[in-house]
Amino acid sequence: MTSTLLDYLRSVFTPTSVGELSSVLGEATVPTQKALDGLMPAITAGVINQAANQQGATKLYQLLSATSFATDPAMSELVGTGDHRQKAAASGNALLKQLFTDQPHRLAESTASYSGIGLASATTLSGLVMSVLMGFLHQQVTSQSLTQAQLTALLLGETDTVHGAIPAVLAGGLGWLIGTPRPAASIPLRNEPIAPVRTDDRPAGTPWWRWLLLALALVALLFFLLRGCRDKPSSQTVRESTTTTTDTLASDLDGNEPAVRVGVDLPGGRKLSLVEHSFNDSLARYLANKGSQTPRVFTFENLTFETDSARITTQARPHVDDLMQIMQAYPSLEIRIEGNTDSTGDDAINDPLSGERAEAVKQALIQGGIAASRVTTRERGDTKPVASNQTQAGRQMNRRIDVVITKL
Repeated sequence: MTSTLLDYLRSVFTPTSVGELSSVLGEATVPTQKALDGLMPAITAGVINQAANQQGATKLYQLLSATSFATDPAMSELVGTGDHRQKAAASGNALLKQLFTDQPHRLAESTASYSGIGLASATTLSGLVMSVLMGFLHQQVTSQSLTQAQLTALLLGETDTVHGAIPAVLAGGLGWLIGTPRPAASIPLRNEPIAPVRTDDRPAGTPWWRWLLLALALVALLFFLLRGCRDKPSSQTVRESTTTTTDTLASDLDGNEPAVRVGVDLPGGRKLSLVEHSFNDSLARYLANKGSQTPRVFTFENLTFETDSARITTQARPHVDDLMQIMQAYPSLEIRIEGNTDSTGDDAINDPLSGERAEAVKQALIQGGIAASRVTTRERGDTKPVASNQTQAGRQMNRRIDVVITKL
């Protein structure tokens, strides 16, 4: 199962942004990423835990309805503008304090101990994550006109997935924040009394009105999800050009991803949600096999570039970010990135472009904190086809980026 809330947070705190943020905070990239990997699900679980009881749900809904939030945070501002970052962190920590009284300092202390970053940095990151999460929820409440019951159903529907993403080492000391996962059906959605514990021998049964409330909550959640799907832009943004012969490699690959995602555990407690059988899923499983041999070639599908350019598209950045996290989890891993083209068009243009695109992927990894010595590139041109260049489908397969595992 995927989590809308965690997916959003990860789209903001990408490895590239985390690398820049760690530099601003004076921390190393790997422990900063580790801290955020724990904070994002932990804080989300804490907010969900608030919604698990009537009083907490009411307090949370009032905060989201009445407070002004920056609903579209720009990491460039959080990283590059000290005043903006400090205000966002202070705002997030103030929200944590409103929901959890005098406890937020315990979250920063646990995070600092778990990840190895300083307490001040952990406090800043806690505030930033809370600020971004609450801003997103505020946006959902206002733009979708959610009622308190609908918000509660949305949050409780992600309980198990979010709890499962919290590193076990960190979760052990955060019971006060995250609570104990409970099924959504056991949480009252109105100001109704909780049925007392039965002490006689009669079968308990379930009153009809509880089933009605559960059905209403499920209908509200389904309405929200379907509405979100209608508003979500199509991921099919890259088009095939029959007249442009210089748009080589994977820039015109089908951007649609399979619906099935799988959770992948990486060394160090990090978890990724990857499309099943995708490049990064296959790579992670290969690396987890201690008997794996090198060299090994993986085709980086869904790595798209702007037409006639070596600029990686916005849609493809999450795939590169996943590769960064995998490389961070396997610090001895070394790779070679190879650019390939088909045999059509002008070699004087296509071949250099294939090398430039391979280099663009390398630079993205370096910006995310991967040492340059661990990544090399090669311009292959049309010398290594994997299919016939006589058909459109074959030429599309030949326009690709390959990642070669050279050292484990």
